[in-house]
Amino acid sequence: MSKKFPAFLLLIAFAATADLAVADVGLEVHAREIVMPVKDTGSISYKQCDRCKEMSLRTTAATSYEIGDVPVRRETLRAELLSRPGQVMLLQLTQDRKNVARIKISAATE
Repeated sequence: MSKKFPAFLLLIAFAATADLAVADVGLEVHAREIVMPVKDTGSISYKQCDRCKEMSLRTTAATSYEIGDVPVRRETLRAELLSRPGQVMLLQLTQDRKNVARIKISAATE
């Protein structure tokens, strides 16, 4: 029995690690801190704080844009962000953390 117990714990550890590998990665960024691309494929630049280094992520043709739960075009989201600079938005990254899979803001205005 003592030899089976550690193997069982190892199995649980592997299962937990597998769950972490598929977890979504997301960033919360204020609209005023982000520069949206002018085309569907491009780069998003943002800063988390005044002293933070500027970061850049790529958007792809597969990147989705949402206001609330409603899918919108990139131009629509961009216009909405310009009117709501204090809005916190979600940048959901791809599994490899190199591209933006989804950009979402709440439907409610400030």
